[in-house]
Amino acid sequence: MNELVVKIEKDVDYMENTHVNDPNIDFILDEIERLLVKDSKVTIEVLKELNLLSIEWISSTFEKISYELQSKELVECLDGLLEKFSPNVNGFKNEVQEAREAFNG
Repeated sequence: MNELVVKIEKDVDYMENTHVNDPNIDFILDEIERLLVKDSKVTIEVLKELNLLSIEWISSTFEKISYELQSKELVECLDGLLEKFSPNVNGFKNEVQEAREAFNG
């Protein structure tokens, strides 16, 4: 399993089990975003390995990642996640749409 997948799932576990207003949540999500915006191939690999809970937690980063990477493959991966987790995608459906719109290709 990818080290980044392990890190994100550990971070999600922390966020899931802490108070919703914990200021560390924003810090953690910002860090995840910084890591995922570095390389589209790595990001796609990671997203394909994550579970639904992790995807829902980090979905707020999809728009920025899509805008920064400008990767058609990333947008296709996000669409694939909608299919993979259907019908349980209400938690990140809008974020995938925003990521699609952030892609200028």
